[in-house]
Amino acid sequence: MDLGELRNIEDAIRIGADLRHCWFRGHSRIFGSLLPSVHRAPFFSARENIEFWAGQRFRLRAASYKADLPKWDDHVSWLLLMQHHCAPTRLLDWTENVLVALYFAVSNTESEDGELWCMNHGELNWRSADWKACFPDNPPIRYLAAAAFLGKEELARFATEIRCPTINGPLALIPPFQFPRMAAQMSRFTIHTSTDSQEQIEFLLQGPSSLVRYVVPANAKKSLSGHLARLGFSHETLYRSLDALGRTIRDEIVEADFDIEPPPEFGETH
Repeated sequence: MDLGELRNIEDAIRIGADLRHCWFRGHSRIFGSLLPSVHRAPFFSARENIEFWAGQRFRLRAASYKADLPKWDDHVSWLLLMQHHCAPTRLLDWTENVLVALYFAVSNTESEDGELWCMNHGELNWRSADWKACFPDNPPIRYLAAAAFLGKEELARFATEIRCPTINGPLALIPPFQFPRMAAQMSRFTIHTSTDSQEQIEFLLQGPSSLVRYVVPANAKKSLSGHLARLGFSHETLYRSLDALGRTIRDEIVEADFDIEPPPEFGETH
């Protein structure tokens, strides 16, 4: 699974150019896990049906903060909204852009190694549900989203109604871009079942290139972060908010001045 260390921006660009079938995810430290927030501590073991209660509470109280909300039974949109506002969900963020993932891998925690994951999302869907691309209106996605909000009997009736196929694990979801930062980050998601484990994910994606990881050494983070900033990857461009703009400016004003270099030459010149 591990394919060595990623130290240079050129290596990341090559990965992104060559692995067009992959989605990417970056961690600023070594987690070794691809589980959504609702499957992690402290949420996973806090109480029974914690996902159901998180969803109910969020839907019941969201109207006091925002007028334009999804319909009550638009479960996919509610999950996306909850994920956007940091509530625990069964969604896990991915991106189509390897440099976005690398930005998150090098952000913060310069004293620790980071990691960059590459996943073949088509392989995951084929193994999990004999499905190819998954969109919000596809039965397997509708079922997994509804499972976060419905009781067992109601969910069973819903599965019959939409003719949901057998689902053996998480699915890769191509979402609508409901928020500016989703477009900026080229967001993609995996949506998980209530029983997924890291071992199950690795089993579903077994193979030489279906799921791999690169370690991003701590001593390479500063250089990589600088290169990403010069390529336009910053908190401002990826989060699209005034708070993000302020954070980017804080980073910019403490940078050392740079020397002006001539453009490099490529190929034949005339």
